[in-house]
Amino acid sequence: MAKKELDLLQDKPASAILKFAVPMLIGALFQQAYSLVDTVVVGNFINSDALAAVGTSGVIMNIVTMAGMGLAVGTSVVTAQYFGAKKLREVKTAIRTSLIVFVALGLGGGVLGLAIMKPMLQLMNTPLEMMDYALSYLGVIFTGVVFVMLYNMFNQVSIALGDSKTPMLMLLAASAINVVLDLVFTLVCHWGTAGVAAATVIGQGFAALTCWRLIQKKMNQMVTEQPAWFDKQMLKSICAIGLPAVAQNAISASGMLAVQSLLNSFGSVTVAAYTAANKVDGIAMSPMVSLGTAISTYAAQNIGAKQYDRVKAGLRFTLGLALVCCLVTGVLIYGATDAILGLFVSGSASRELFDIGAEYLHVAVFSYFVMAVMFILTGVLKGAGDAKLVFVCSITDLLTRAGFAYAAVGVLGRYALWLSYPFGWFCSIAIAWPRYLSGKWKKITIIAKESEHETYIPSESGEGRSL
Repeated sequence: MAKKELDLLQDKPASAILKFAVPMLIGALFQQAYSLVDTVVVGNFINSDALAAVGTSGVIMNIVTMAGMGLAVGTSVVTAQYFGAKKLREVKTAIRTSLIVFVALGLGGGVLGLAIMKPMLQLMNTPLEMMDYALSYLGVIFTGVVFVMLYNMFNQVSIALGDSKTPMLMLLAASAINVVLDLVFTLVCHWGTAGVAAATVIGQGFAALTCWRLIQKKMNQMVTEQPAWFDKQMLKSICAIGLPAVAQNAISASGMLAVQSLLNSFGSVTVAAYTAANKVDGIAMSPMVSLGTAISTYAAQNIGAKQYDRVKAGLRFTLGLALVCCLVTGVLIYGATDAILGLFVSGSASRELFDIGAEYLHVAVFSYFVMAVMFILTGVLKGAGDAKLVFVCSITDLLTRAGFAYAAVGVLGRYALWLSYPFGWFCSIAIAWPRYLSGKWKKITIIAKESEHETYIPSESGEGRSL
């Protein structure tokens, strides 16, 4: 008997979300493994200045890549709602249109990144001992940033179609490539931070190209009229969701830049400690982020099918599961902080580095559930296409976070930075929760009403109308 495919529209909400989220969580953990391995290799085989430089570089990289991540949200929501409504020609058109846009965006983003990386590092008060390491890392990253953007888009498309396993498998393979190349480029070739960046780009390139081939196969199984390769109206629909997310990400990146600049003022030891601790934090947050992404796609498909009660049931289950995840990860991290931080830095690192990293993590573990509620609530609203409200939530998070950090740093010191994150998340929830309770998200529609339902025929051969 053939194995039953996951159906986000028909399976029980708890079962559907859990089955959908688990592969996504595994994929998210391996996504974290990319930066995790980079951190371990740099911290143990180069030095703490290089580790701090890679951490600082991530903020600048986000300025460029977050534009693509924002548009990928638009692609995901539009694709998921059309897929939920069984309008498969529009699904294909959305994917094709996005592909063209993301290739152009990736190439342009690479040129922009190479142009701004040094001025941005200077603007962020980057210590001189970190500068060369950061420039080497960013130079390679921006040369191959098109692959990073394309993978983000393909990942979102796969998830929108209800397939969370393909991104997971691609990340498993890409992470293995990254680990091997990290060690070769650093220990054998002695390329320093440039080698770490090259390993990341090659791994992401492999994941992007392979994921696209699998998406093409799934599209071939959709029997439809010939879709357009580029559709202005479809791009408009994607941008209606994606551009607020782009603006949100751009402002978020600016806020991160401001906070990173404040962090850099404490010196390279503090930056290195934060970089190491933040990788632990990223792993701990992965379950909550994955649940937020899962509920967003689940909500989008069910809203497209006008099954609002399933959305509410899914939200309740997801919040309960998030609470369990937060308790487990919090206890583990709090009880083994030094041992965990020791994975990222060599034994010769100063005791101060360990103390600062532990200080950050001991604040972070008590704020995970606040972050989870924020991600899950905005995930539902994002799936509904309520882009403006999600934008407002994100801007509120960012402005209150940066404002708190700068206002309180004179009194609280580093603790102002650590406490600014939960403060921003709580302020965002204060906006998202009333919006959800109002039910206004049910009235938002982004899919055309005139399209006929079409047929999706899964098959092993992938035969069907050609792309």
